[in-house]
Amino acid sequence: MAPENKNNEHEVVSRLRTVEGVLRRWDPVGVQPGRFAPADEYDRYAPQIVSMVESGCSADALIAHLEQLAVETMGVGSNLRASAKFAAEILRTLRPHV
Repeated sequence: MAPENKNNEHEVVSRLRTVEGVLRRWDPVGVQPGRFAPADEYDRYAPQIVSMVESGCSADALIAHLEQLAVETMGVGSNLRASAKFAAEILRTLRPHV
């Protein structure tokens, strides 16, 4: 594998791990991943979130996505404040130059 491909692969994995960490703290179900649920409880949502951010989604679109995951996918109540807080953290982390 060419060195530039290894660097790109490392960057992709790093971005996914970063979002996974944020999602574990977001924890809309309140299961405390790694304590009362598998540590990877929310990891499956990270690839789409990274893709959304890389595609230039707005903060509002990311907040709406987190809300949709919580309400429609996980069946818990809306927490717009938490979704906004963690969406902002994801954007700051993945788009530090913005």
